[in-house]
Amino acid sequence: MDTLEKKLEQVPRKPGVYLFRDEKNEIIYVGKARLLKNRVLSYFRGEPSDPKTSVMISHIRDVEWIITDSETEALLMENNLIKEYTPRYNVRLKDDKSFPFIRITSEPFPRIFITRTVEKDGSRYYGPYTDVHHVRKLLRILHRTFPLRTCRYKLDEATIKAKKIPLCLEYHLHNCEGPCQGLISENDYNTMVEQVIRFIEGHTEETLNVLAERMQEAAKRQAFERAARYRDQIRVIRKSLPRQNVVHTDFEDRDVIGMAVSEETAMVVLFRVREGRIIARETFTLQQTGNRTRNELLKEFLRSYYSETPFIPREVFCELEDEKELFEDFLTAQAGKRIYVITPERGEKARLLTLARKNADMMLKDLMLHRIKRDLQPGKMVQALQEALNLVAPPMLIEGFDISNIQGTHIVASCVVFENGRPRKSDYRKFIIRDLDHPDDFAAMSQVIRRHYSRKLEEKGKLPDLVLIDGGKGQLNVAKQVLDELGLHHLPVIGLAKRLEDVFIPGYANPQNIPKTSPALYLLRRIRDEAHRFAITFHRKRRDDAMVKSILEDIPGIGPKRKAKIFSVYPSVYEMMKDNEKEIAKKTGLSVTLVSEMIAYIRRYSPMDAEKRGKV
Repeated sequence: MDTLEKKLEQVPRKPGVYLFRDEKNEIIYVGKARLLKNRVLSYFRGEPSDPKTSVMISHIRDVEWIITDSETEALLMENNLIKEYTPRYNVRLKDDKSFPFIRITSEPFPRIFITRTVEKDGSRYYGPYTDVHHVRKLLRILHRTFPLRTCRYKLDEATIKAKKIPLCLEYHLHNCEGPCQGLISENDYNTMVEQVIRFIEGHTEETLNVLAERMQEAAKRQAFERAARYRDQIRVIRKSLPRQNVVHTDFEDRDVIGMAVSEETAMVVLFRVREGRIIARETFTLQQTGNRTRNELLKEFLRSYYSETPFIPREVFCELEDEKELFEDFLTAQAGKRIYVITPERGEKARLLTLARKNADMMLKDLMLHRIKRDLQPGKMVQALQEALNLVAPPMLIEGFDISNIQGTHIVASCVVFENGRPRKSDYRKFIIRDLDHPDDFAAMSQVIRRHYSRKLEEKGKLPDLVLIDGGKGQLNVAKQVLDELGLHHLPVIGLAKRLEDVFIPGYANPQNIPKTSPALYLLRRIRDEAHRFAITFHRKRRDDAMVKSILEDIPGIGPKRKAKIFSVYPSVYEMMKDNEKEIAKKTGLSVTLVSEMIAYIRRYSPMDAEKRGKV
């Protein structure tokens, strides 16, 4: 950590962006600060504000920074870096990459359609929208109102002059103006596209006025068929408009943002107010919130959401407590026009903001209630397993066991826990099998079952609804015998054989008839495979550490005392290799030269992968 401490001393007192890297040299967090030094050092002074920050700090191995001219520039750069690297510990919109957008392509005679991927190809994107049904309805209205092409042909001047593309059915149904045959000029087509853009942005009255003027002009020229088409377009738009009163008589465009926060989740409701009417309500869930305050999460949302949408209204209503000027400058840079962040305190505007917050509170309560119901109600795989095994109650809590060894050395066992069909890794357990120096899966299984459930009974821990043993009838009978001896006769236990994946139940000679494609068998396989993965990972680590310990005995200058000193500081060689030579020497009291020789020897002769152990 000496290297990190020296770097922290060099952090400048200037605005900019800082990046934290972990032991794998991956970026795990990106932040911005008005004074980099104060902000970065705050992570390493005093107690962390929440458990998530504490875990993040424990993984920090390096820090980088980028100096900017202003805090606004730092905010813009922070946003770009978060989008590029998607750091693990940054707050982000839940499933933000799957939200639908409306895309208007950047090509001659542009097309308009729904997409879930944003590409840097010059196209214009509108969204993100959280209600895909609303987006599809909007697109249907657009295509009925504005005869834009839906084909994927590449239209250029040469293709149109040569008339290579024939007119399709859409033209004859009056859903397209026939740009492929040059029946509409590119200027007229682009004018129609601009109307579409204004319509998407919520300026419906402006669109209606333009269509009404064109209808009158067509009627004066006695182009009654075209005038009737404009009339029908006006009717479609008016029918689609939300039936609500004007909420503001100033007819200003604005976004109104309300937020509700719980311990692990935040819900955001955004009202799109256009021309004085609420035309849409979008809801967003923020994940990885930790114990951040409402104000901090609101800043994260403003940065994340408005970096993705091309249209930002002139006013944004929200309850931002500080740095309003900073975010006004940020939004202004994004929009290319002056944007104001406002917290109204009285009148209709304040009531609208309160309405958004109440909606967010209601949506958050619904989400929490849904999660509670989901956790209490058994999933489909759990229900299928209950039916397949004829259990009295659904196996909401399942514990799976596996044994791992090679030729009887370093025998270990694992216990994995699944709750309602999902792994609960915080309850996983590893076991070192004692007093057994030869391969004996039966004895190993007997020992781990006895140790695990004896402790459960002693600590009055929660017992599982089902115990899964990785093995056939032999391992199953041993586990059942131990459970009976402990007085756990009622605890259901089954075995899953590896070769044919047969399911065995105590008291039955033949395996259960569970179809190979059954969700129940899929869940059992998943638990068995997870137990095997967890056990074999632990076994490999113990084997590698043991081999490296024997290698230490062959290194000149590393005797029993120095070896004992090393392992009094580091629990394993794996942990030691995370530090550099100077740090190891400082902690163990060995000379840097001896440590350097030891590291070189380990890398040369150790079975461990050097990259996995870290670079010195």
